[in-house]
Amino acid sequence: MQKFDPYEYIGLVIPGVVVLTALLLLYPGLSVLLSDDLSLGDFGLILIFSLILGHLIQAVGNLYESLFWAVQGGMPTTWPCKKKSSLLTLSQLERLGNAIKEDFGAELSDLAAGRGLTRELNAKVRKSGKTERIDSFNRNYGLLRGVASAFLVVGIGIAIEAPNSYSVLLLVFLAFLVASYRMRRFGIHYARELYVEYLLSHDPVENK
Repeated sequence: MQKFDPYEYIGLVIPGVVVLTALLLLYPGLSVLLSDDLSLGDFGLILIFSLILGHLIQAVGNLYESLFWAVQGGMPTTWPCKKKSSLLTLSQLERLGNAIKEDFGAELSDLAAGRGLTRELNAKVRKSGKTERIDSFNRNYGLLRGVASAFLVVGIGIAIEAPNSYSVLLLVFLAFLVASYRMRRFGIHYARELYVEYLLSHDPVENK
């Protein structure tokens, strides 16, 4: 069985807590579900609700992710096949193209066709066991995608239920922008680290 990974749940619970907190503030009547003194049972209930909301928010995140990267020419994992990209150096791009052709019989441009080739690259890197940084970037990317989506949903809720709360809306909007900015950075870091580790696993640099 796959080893328990707490980060998978953290990436769901934190966005869920953001939305749950907003719901309790916008609709105080929901607080009747909790006792006056927060008990262990209440904590468990909050955790379950947050987990459920987190799954729903990540569904919104999937849609937001598609729109977010679409206006930037695609996800960072497709950037190596773009004419202008700062993801990798020219030397790395040349080596990447040669490695992909040798290992998979594919071209660099095939990275834009979908995630199939990227998954094959990921699988090859995982065989080398050098995925700690890649996984870290991916976890943080998923978490920030959820947080950005949570603040987006909260902002829409506030705009509907309390449209005159301009200061709160501004703070929520700023939180959404910051989370989106961090999501973008981790997405770029993930793609760069994936390709660099792939190049090293394909052509190890030793004694240099």
